[in-house]
Amino acid sequence: MKDLVAVILAAGQGTRMYSGLPKVLHSVAGQPMLDHVLEAIEALEPSRIFVVTGFMADKVHEHVGNRATCVDQPRRLGTAHAVRMVVPNLESFKGNVIITVGDTPLIRTDTLRELIKRRRAHNVAAAVLTTELENPAGYGRIVRNRDGTVRKIVEEKDTNVYEAAIKEINTGIYVFDCQKLLTALKRVGNKNAQREYYLTDTIEILGKINEETEPVVADDSTETIGVNSREELARAESILRRRIAYSVMDQGVTVIDPSTIYIDKQVHIGRDSVIHPFTMIQGQCEIGERSEIGPHAHITNSRIGSACSLRFCCVDHAELGNNITVGPYASVRPGTKIRDNARIGTFVEVTRSDIGNATDILHLSYIGDAQIGKDVSIGAASVTVNFDGVKKNRTRIGDGVFLGSKTTMVAPLDIEPGARFAHNASLTGRVRAGGAQTPPSGIQKKKTRKPRA
Repeated sequence: MKDLVAVILAAGQGTRMYSGLPKVLHSVAGQPMLDHVLEAIEALEPSRIFVVTGFMADKVHEHVGNRATCVDQPRRLGTAHAVRMVVPNLESFKGNVIITVGDTPLIRTDTLRELIKRRRAHNVAAAVLTTELENPAGYGRIVRNRDGTVRKIVEEKDTNVYEAAIKEINTGIYVFDCQKLLTALKRVGNKNAQREYYLTDTIEILGKINEETEPVVADDSTETIGVNSREELARAESILRRRIAYSVMDQGVTVIDPSTIYIDKQVHIGRDSVIHPFTMIQGQCEIGERSEIGPHAHITNSRIGSACSLRFCCVDHAELGNNITVGPYASVRPGTKIRDNARIGTFVEVTRSDIGNATDILHLSYIGDAQIGKDVSIGAASVTVNFDGVKKNRTRIGDGVFLGSKTTMVAPLDIEPGARFAHNASLTGRVRAGGAQTPPSGIQKKKTRKPRA
């Protein structure tokens, strides 16, 4: 929208969070609250987005990057004062200005679009998003005129007994005609209980110059929740995760119990997959079709193919192909790639390794810094000894190798294709298919003494 500019107020410290982190950078469903708001705004395609920063501004600037223009509010004197920081960029703009806050991670693009639509359709000076709460404590109250337009918004600390009883509240989200907003901002004072410059005062100021403000009531009050405490953060998290779970189900995924799973917003899951209870899927994850995830699976920043089965396991920063089983009680750590039809079994740990097609590592094994070919079988209680106290060394195992239980693989190690060892083997250097070993470069074989006569 070329006639739309967005302003996100993100200067607050969030003193009730008791945190050294800016309030808007606290995470909900895997990403900072500010990112949720930015995504909702970006979908409107405004010509410019401004983020007003204050507490730990440098950190917020760094996070926002080139997604928006950050404007500092060195002294936090209220919401109208925050918007005034952006005024030099708005003086020649003729269009809509949408103003929202950075701590409302549940807001939807469709709701913002409706707010803009209503202001345009009725040609009013402003539209304000409201909602009704059974317990409106802590929120500014919407005072209406007889014709239903908004006469004023009263902050809770300034309400009288009648205004305090009103259940329709201000959400802090507005759309203004830009030039009329600038006119009202010039007249905002700070004669109130907080001694702050309230953006809410612009509504009453506009009314006094015969300009109307239309209320737009949000159907879902949870969408407008502002986060000011850890308790409210947890509530927002719960609501958004439930919303994500239902969205996933709408896309053809079975979720056995939505109340027991945690799926981040960035996750993509293929249809006909099943998510079992007590599963966490976090970060940038992609899961193919017809996969069974859980119970008790924890997947982070990983790609999982189709028709996989992961239960009672952890998969972190890894890439899994199709038709792979992991678990129970297995750990696939960062830097691992597991190819199609492989099986990673009970109490197996794999890290920084490439596991070939149809390879089995089924019991009590540790595989680190390894390149393993296809159709390899590694027996129970086998380990790669990859660290020599100075550096991590590589193990390479060719196609079709069979290693029995309790095999110790001392890296650097290169096992030729087709080699077979029954059990209790200790392998190092270069191992030929016939079983002969050549020590690694720089390692001398011990000379055996001849027995004395």
